Amino acid sequence: MRVPLTRSVPAGYFHSMVRLSVLYPAIPGSTFDWDYYLGPHLVLARKLLGARGLVRIEVDRGIGAFPPGTPSHYHAIGHLYFESMLHLDTALAATAPDLVADQRRYYSGESVVQVSEVVPV
Repeated sequence: MRVPLTRSVPAGYFHSMVRLSVLYPAIPGSTFDWDYYLGPHLVLARKLLGARGLVRIEVDRGIGAFPPGTPSHYHAIGHLYFESMLHLDTALAATAPDLVADQRRYYSGESVVQVSEVVPV
């Protein structure tokens, strides 16, 4: 994900905080290894991304949905916050293959990725 210097970039590309969210759907038959995810995988993510603009990591554990009593649609959602889209692009260009390969060690399905601008409210 490299940005050509000749391409115009969106406002905030260099300065607005962004969040990469990785959603792990709880589809029938899928498995999620919480011990591996919270241990070795997050250690790897911090090691690879810490010097590349990573601000923080947050993790949501799915416990239910609406209406009450409905099972969660996701095992987990991992949120990785970066200083800017430029930092995220640079970090992913250098580390995505290692992080994606490690995913097979804790999740048996296909993850969904969302990139968002963090909007102060």
